[in-house]
Amino acid sequence: MSDLIEAVKKTREIAADIFTKSLTNLEGNSEVEIKEKLLSKIKNHSEIFPKGWYSPPPSGIAVLLDKKPYERLLFKSLRNSECWPNETSKFDKETVGMVYFSPVDCKTKMLGDIGLTIYRGNDKEIKEYIKKCYKSILAVTKHAKVGMKFSDLCIFADNSLKNKYKIVGWMTASPKSQKLMNFGHTIPGSFENNFVFGNAFEEIKESIRTKRLFINEIDNFEITKTCAFTVETRLLDPEKLYLPVVYFHFIVCFNKGKKEVLENFSEIFKTVGMDYMNSK
Repeated sequence: MSDLIEAVKKTREIAADIFTKSLTNLEGNSEVEIKEKLLSKIKNHSEIFPKGWYSPPPSGIAVLLDKKPYERLLFKSLRNSECWPNETSKFDKETVGMVYFSPVDCKTKMLGDIGLTIYRGNDKEIKEYIKKCYKSILAVTKHAKVGMKFSDLCIFADNSLKNKYKIVGWMTASPKSQKLMNFGHTIPGSFENNFVFGNAFEEIKESIRTKRLFINEIDNFEITKTCAFTVETRLLDPEKLYLPVVYFHFIVCFNKGKKEVLENFSEIFKTVGMDYMNSK
C-alpha cells in the first residue's frame, strides 16, 4: 500500500506543477482561457489521464472568477452548468478566483486533486482573510490521527470553524439520503486491498465518485496506518459578507503510521502573485 501513497504524493506534485506553469500572465484571461492553459500543460504529463475524474465540470477542471459581491463564488455545485468556465468572467487585479483540478494517475488510479483561492490585488483585508482561512482548514488536517473516526474529525472541524465562519460547503448526499456537512473524503484504493476501479476512464471516474467515504458526522471510518484522504471546504465570514468565499484543498497521507499533509501551494502562490501567503 505504501506505493499507492507515493502515487498520491506524486500525482499531487504533478497537479501543483501544472498550476505553477499555467497560472501565469493571467491579466485579462477568461475562465475558459485559464482552463485551456491548464489542459495544454496536462498534455505534457503522460503519467496522468488527460482529464480529471471530477466531471462535470468539463475535463474535471473548475475555474471561477468574480469581483464584488463575489456571487459566482457562492455556487451550490461545480457540476451545475452555470458554474462551468465561461468566456465572460475575466481575471484582473481585483478579481478573486477559485481553480480546481482532479488528476488521476494512469498506473495506480490514485488521485491528486488540488484547488485554491487566488487573489493578487491590493485589498489587505481580503489578503488577511485568505491567510486566516488557509490556516484554519490546515488546522483540521493537523488534528487527524490514526484510529480517529471520520465522524470525530468532522465534529472537530465543525466546532473549530463554525464560530469564525459560515461553512459554505461541500454538502453531499449520504447513503441515507440526508444532507450532511462534508469536509473531505477518502482516496479510494489507498487503503483497501484489491480495490477494483474498472478499465475505461469512465469506469474509473465512477468508482472514485461512488466509493469515497466522507468526513461527515455519521461516517465511522477509522483512519488506518496507511491511507489518504482530502480535507477541503469553503469558508465565508458571516459578519463580513462583503468578503469572498475562500476555498483550499489539502490531502492527508498516512504511510505506515507516518503522517504527511500535502499542501504544494508555495510555488503556485509565487506564480499567481500571492507572495503574502508565503510570508509569516
